[in-house]
Amino acid sequence: MIESTAVSDSLAKLQEWCARQKGIRLVLGPPLGDSRIDALPYEIDERYPWELPLPYRPDDFAVPAGYRAFLRICSYARIEEQEEDGSWSVYEPVNIFSPDELCKGHSFTDAGTTLRDREIQTSFLIAFATAGYDLEASRWSFCTDGDVARQEGELPILLEYNDYECDLAKYVDTGEWVNSTTNTPAALSFTQWLDALVTEVTSRPFDPERKDAIPNTFF
Repeated sequence: MIESTAVSDSLAKLQEWCARQKGIRLVLGPPLGDSRIDALPYEIDERYPWELPLPYRPDDFAVPAGYRAFLRICSYARIEEQEEDGSWSVYEPVNIFSPDELCKGHSFTDAGTTLRDREIQTSFLIAFATAGYDLEASRWSFCTDGDVARQEGELPILLEYNDYECDLAKYVDTGEWVNSTTNTPAALSFTQWLDALVTEVTSRPFDPERKDAIPNTFF
């Protein structure tokens, strides 16, 4: 399949680049079978522990074709950098979640969160990777909401950076976006997103301080 070849090529390019750098490594998780991949939307529903303002609907999260191709190759992918004491830490601009992390629903906003005295919801965001901004909690998420443009068999990918206000959200009472400038897709497919990420990361030697620039290149 085209998606599988594209994902394999991106991971190979990233692996080759990592091998040329000093003090970093690419860590890949074991592949998943289709039955486990198909179960992921329902595992999220079963394992998320808090009440949500609007329920997460697992049937809305049809696993995108490109993401499925990735999971068939490896269940997670991350770059790690070696610290002075010899330990390894995750380089957050390249950190695609494991199934356990995916199922924690990192982008869900629970029932206690309001913005400007109006309740908001993010049940349509499925966080699958960290974006790695230096000062902000930032993630890449699949958007299951139907009012964002999408390709057949895929889900659009949105960037969150919600340290101080949850801008990437919708009001519960009206369904309107809190900030419509934040819902422009960074990519329309997982393979497109992965290719753009790998292309940017491998465009120059590894720099542990170069974090904000990587997600910024998507816009």
